[in-house]
Parts: sequence; structure tokens; C-alpha cells
Amino acid sequence: MRKKAQNAMFGWGATAWVLVFFLGASHRIRAEDVDLSKLPPPAAAKIDFSRDIKPILEKNCFKCHSDEKPKSHFRLTSREAALKGGEHGVDIIQGNSTKSPLIHYVSRLVADMEMPPEGRGTPLTAEQIGLLRAWIDQGVEWEKTTVAETTEVNLSPGFQWTSVSGDSHKFRELYWQHNEWLWGLENYEVVSRPSADSKITSSGHAYRDDYLFEFDAEKNDLGFSHFGWSQFRKYYDDTGGYYPAFAPPAYDLNRDLHLDVGRAWVDFGLTLPRWPVLTLGYEYQYRRGDQATLQWGPVTHGTNSKSIFPAFRDLSEKVHILKFDVEYVLAGFDLRDNFRGEWYRLESQEFNDSGLTLPGGGMALTTAAERQSYFQGANTFHVEKQFTDWLFGSGGYLYSKLTADGSMNVDTVNAALLNTTIPYFPGWHADAIELERESHVFSIGGLLGPWEGLSLSLATQNEWTRQMGFGGASVTLISPLFISPPFPEQFHSDWDRAIFSQDVGLRFTKIPFTTLYAEARFQQEDAGQFEQEQPDFSLTPYLRQTDVKIDLSDLRVGFNTSPWRRFSLSGHYRRYDNETDYNNRLKESMGKPFEGYPALITERDVLSNEVEGKLAYEWAAWLKTSLTYQWLQNHYRTTTDPVTGGISTGGELLAGAYDAQITSLNTTLTPWRRLFLSGSLVYQHARTETAAFGSPSVAPYVGDIYSAIVSADYGLNEKTDLVVSYAFSTADFTQDNSAAGLPLGINYHQHTLQAGVRRQVAKGKTVNLQYRFYRYQEPSSGGINDFDAHAIFATFTCRLP
Repeated sequence: MRKKAQNAMFGWGATAWVLVFFLGASHRIRAEDVDLSKLPPPAAAKIDFSRDIKPILEKNCFKCHSDEKPKSHFRLTSREAALKGGEHGVDIIQGNSTKSPLIHYVSRLVADMEMPPEGRGTPLTAEQIGLLRAWIDQGVEWEKTTVAETTEVNLSPGFQWTSVSGDSHKFRELYWQHNEWLWGLENYEVVSRPSADSKITSSGHAYRDDYLFEFDAEKNDLGFSHFGWSQFRKYYDDTGGYYPAFAPPAYDLNRDLHLDVGRAWVDFGLTLPRWPVLTLGYEYQYRRGDQATLQWGPVTHGTNSKSIFPAFRDLSEKVHILKFDVEYVLAGFDLRDNFRGEWYRLESQEFNDSGLTLPGGGMALTTAAERQSYFQGANTFHVEKQFTDWLFGSGGYLYSKLTADGSMNVDTVNAALLNTTIPYFPGWHADAIELERESHVFSIGGLLGPWEGLSLSLATQNEWTRQMGFGGASVTLISPLFISPPFPEQFHSDWDRAIFSQDVGLRFTKIPFTTLYAEARFQQEDAGQFEQEQPDFSLTPYLRQTDVKIDLSDLRVGFNTSPWRRFSLSGHYRRYDNETDYNNRLKESMGKPFEGYPALITERDVLSNEVEGKLAYEWAAWLKTSLTYQWLQNHYRTTTDPVTGGISTGGELLAGAYDAQITSLNTTLTPWRRLFLSGSLVYQHARTETAAFGSPSVAPYVGDIYSAIVSADYGLNEKTDLVVSYAFSTADFTQDNSAAGLPLGINYHQHTLQAGVRRQVAKGKTVNLQYRFYRYQEPSSGGINDFDAHAIFATFTCRLP
């Protein structure tokens, strides 16, 4: 089945390519279709290219037809390129301006080929067209130019030294910076131009565990090749939670937790005149290493148990991506076809404490090994066109097919240390999980206007997705009375979804110095879900059928105005509402309906409100300020069936709420010509709470965050700059509920001070020296995450020649 999916993807992409080639081959503009009587007459004088023609080309043509990615592959930067033409054929017929398409275009006699295009330049006057006609009739003379091969080199070698006193793992997690000597290239770039129409570029940077290498080669009217490889390292702290009543109050893994994240890519493209732009590419992405997780395990002392022991995940993730792209312009239509084939593989193993008992220190350890692999093919076809100056339209179709398989094996080591007074599962194994998914997505949109300052955008997208999954597992049960053999189980699920969305936008600019806008998105979703579990022996079989209906609305209105030169005001209001109804048509176990999880929830509503305003004022040429305020409110409501045993009384409840207010002040100050000052202050108050059914262990998460950034840049002289900056952040979400739960609320103070000097030591050569001081304090963890750090950075930048 995977082979069929891949063949379908390649077949669809090939069909679209053939269609684009056929349309392109059939598209030609004929001189006999142009009303030549409307052409302005050629100038009678002798033409001088530098005096008469070059200013016209520079002002009206080079914006689109220079050496850098010329439109329609037509360049007007040399006589050879101008006479060669572009993807529409030869545009200049030497000695015959009457039949030269270039003259037809600039005379605006060919629909959808008017040059310069609307909004990209001022139409040529009859006098300018006459000069162009005389220039072509007189032989297309050009000024003499000589282009020498050039090479430019920019190098910035540098070194770093960092010393940390305290928790070095926390320092690396916060700043992604290693605490030792490092040297390498902060930046490098080599640009070579073998000819006027070709360029070779190599650039990037190179430090230990942080690389970027790029190589690009381009030649106009032929093609390009791009190569690259990048990798960076993301660090994690290996410390878990903190509970002061235990000895020790916190645990760490004594592991160097980090992930190496990287990608390598290669692209080859053809940009031949009168051909579609073709691109064939390959990309490899990866993540590998050890990653900290928040699945902290329980630590038990007597009858007191707290989940504070840290956990980690050994991860290896690889993705291979193959891509084919086609781009073409046909009669003003921009046509694009993009194919992606993605091969994915994941191998990971989690290590979690499932029971550490104090004071002896005996531990039960649970490992979870996961394997996933899939192939996903997707092809999109997109078309867009500017029909008139007031009508723009676009449309597209996406087809996607995914086939996947996976496995999960969970085992518990030292299971005898767990609580064996109740039945538990020491492990389960699922070796054959398979998934298939197929999606069709259609979209169409348009932009109309402006009419008297009013513009309207409309779009709709429809999606149909079907997903099927099945697999098997075996589970072992241990109870105080017996240990069972593995129970085999079979799982099967189907999921069908249809999504219909509509987007509309209004923008009004008729009021002087003011823009009013309104945006709305509406989405309707219908889904059907089927689940079936067929266990063996004494475990309970399960059957479920649920219909889901979702109505979503996302509304936003706003304005921005600047009635005076020094004053501007903007603001918006947004309301997001997502209502979901679950119709559980069938929920059976052993052939009988049952209460509780899953399919406990019958309705869900997410309602969000957001208000934001920004006021900016220029007090003087040397003082500018802006004030921003944002208010957020999110409410999560659920309706459930009643469940006996005190689990749920049924009905609607406020399952959760999040409220936040954010205020920020920004200032820029330039009291003297060589001094530049800037600063920002942000204050945020946030509150999160959830329905806890009276449990004191779940307390509202409420607190304040303050942050400030101040920087100064002073030009000591023409060759020397001094730079100083300071950043501060503090938060206090402390919760005093250690008796009932954990003091999970964080309280921290973070400081960063930086001072540096930039000095130009010679032409094209600059030295940059920096010193940084870091301080982090976290009272909520008893100080175990605190650190002080000092760092020195030095960079030498040179430009050759």
C-alpha cells in the first residue's frame, strides 16, 4: 500500500508538469494581434545610448529586468541579453521596432503584458517610446562595458571563554552556550562573480556544535545549485523538582543532556528562457541526543509521596525529504506545482522513575521504547493572477497520503519496589501499530478593490480526511493473588473528518491618515470516530462510536491612525469561540453501556477575548516613546455526563481559565549625535486556574513577571564605538501549598550585563571585544539552580580585497 501511495504522488506530479509544459508551449504573442496604428512614431534624431536610452531603462525597467532574478528571464543589462529575449521569445527585433514585442508592451497594446506593470512603475510617454523605437531601428547600439571577474571575502574569526559558578547545566539550558573555551568563525562569506550573469557564494559560521555552511551557484538563463548543512546544540538541565521536606530536597541525573538538531540540503534548478522554472531537491533533517522530560517520578518517604525525580529521553529522529517544484507564468497566471515525499523514522527510549522509596533509596524504573516510521506524499497545485487593478484571484488543491507503522514497549525494572497491594501492569508491548491517512484540500480566494478606499478579501477552504489505524498489544497484570500471562489485545480505529472554512476581510483607507479593518474566519467541522478493543482472557472488550461537530468563529476588528506627524495610535479587539459537541452514539463494554472515561465529555467550549492598544509619540527629534497594553482572557468550559463515585456530578463547569494583562513601555533617546539610548519595560500579571473538585493540591497559578532591557551605543570617534546593555527579568508565581501538594510556582531573578568595544583598526578590518556577566537566582528551588557566569567574546572582521 505504501508503494501505491508513492506511485500516486509521482503520477499526480508528473501530470501537472506535463500540463504546464503543454500550456507553455502553446502560449505565444503574435505581432498581427497588435493594433500597430496606435504605436507612437520613432524619434527622428540620432540616438545616443548613454544619453537617451540608459536613463529610461534604469528608471523604468531595471526594477524587474536586471541581473538579479529578472522577470520572465528577460534582462536589459547588456546588448547580448536584450537581443536574446526571455521566456516569451525574442522581445527586440534589431532594425524593426514595429514588430518588436518590447515596443508593443511599453505602448500598452498587449493585454496583461503592459510594461511597466500596474503598480511597478510609471507608463512610458510617447516621447520615450519614440526614442526606444529609433534606438531599435538604428541597430540597438550599446555602450562599451567590460566586466572583470571579482571575488569578495569577508571573514570574522573569533573565540569565546565562559566560566560558570553554580549550576552549569541550568546556564547552558537558558543561554544555549557552552561553559569553556571555544574558537571558530563567527561569520564568513565569499562572493565570486565569474561573469556579469553568474555568481558563486559561500557563507556561514563554524563553532563547536554550531555550524552553518552554504554554497550557492547561479547563472542567469541557465540554472542554480544550492548546498547547505547546519547544526546547533540545545541543552537541558538535568535537575527535577524540589521539595524541602525531603533529604535531599532535589535530585539530578548527573548526565549531559542535549540534542543536536541539524539539516542538510541540496537543490538543483533550471531557469531556461521560455521554460518553466524546475527545481529538484533533497533535504535531510535530524535530531539526536538526550532530552529532559517533565514526566518526573514519585519519591516516597513514609506516607508522603512527591513527583520530583527527573526523567530523560534518548532520541534519534531522521527525516528524508524529496521535492519537485515547477513554476511558470502563462498569460499573467502564476502557476506552481509542488511535490513533497517525506520518509520519517523515530527511535526513542524514555527512562522514568516509577517508585523511589526513602531513606533506603530503592528505585523502580520504567523504560518506554518507541519506534515510528512513515511515508507521506503531498502534491499541491496553485494558480494566481492579478486580473485587473482591483481584482486578484488565487486557488489551489492539495492531495496528501500517509502510511505509518510503529511500536511501543514498556517495561518496569525492580517492580517489587512498587505498591503491590493493588493490581498494576508492570509492562506492555505493542509491536504492530499501523496507520493510514488520506486528505484532499481545495481552496480559492480573491482580493477585490480598492473602491473609494474600500477593499474586500474572500477565501474558502474545504478539506476531507480519512484515517484508519489498527494494531495489537500484550499486557501483563500483577495482583496480590497472581501474576497473569501476557494478555493479547487488538485495537482498531477509524476517523473521518470534513472541514469547511470561510475567511473574509475588509479594509477601509478613505479617512485621512487612518486605516480601519475587520477580519473574520468561520469554520465548521464534522467528524466521526470509531474505536474498538478486543482483548483476550479476562480483560474487558470495548466499543465506541462518536460523532463530533465543531463550530469555530474568529473575529478581529482594529484600526491604526496617525493624524499628526508625531502621534500614532492603533488597537484591535479579537474574539475566538470554539464550540464542540460530542454525540456518543455507542459506548459499550462487554456488550453493555458504561459510565466514565472515555467519552465522558459531551460538550466543550473555548472562548477567548483579546484587546490590544498601542500609542506612539515623538516628543522631539531625539525622544520617541510607545506604550502598549494587552488584555487576554481564555475560558474553557466542559459539559459531562454524571459518573458515580464522586468523579463527576454532570452538567457544565468552568474547567479552566487564563487571564493576563501585559503592559510595555519602549523609549529611544538620542540626546547627542554620537549617543543612542534605548530601553523597554514590560509588566505582566497572569492567573491560571482549573477545576480541582475541591482538591487543595491544585492551587491557582497566579503571579507577576517584570522584565527590562536598557542599551547604549556611543561613538567615541570615527573608528571606535562603545556598547553597553543590561537585561533583567523576574517572576514570582510562588504557591504556598506544600502541605497538600508541591510548591510548583516558580520564583526567579535573572540578570545579564554586557559591555563591549568595536574598533576599526584598518580599512576593512574591525575588532570587536565583549564582556558579559550572567546571574540567575531561583528561590523556589532552594537555590540549587542558581549560578553566576562570566564570558568574554572576541571577533576580528576583515574584508578582502
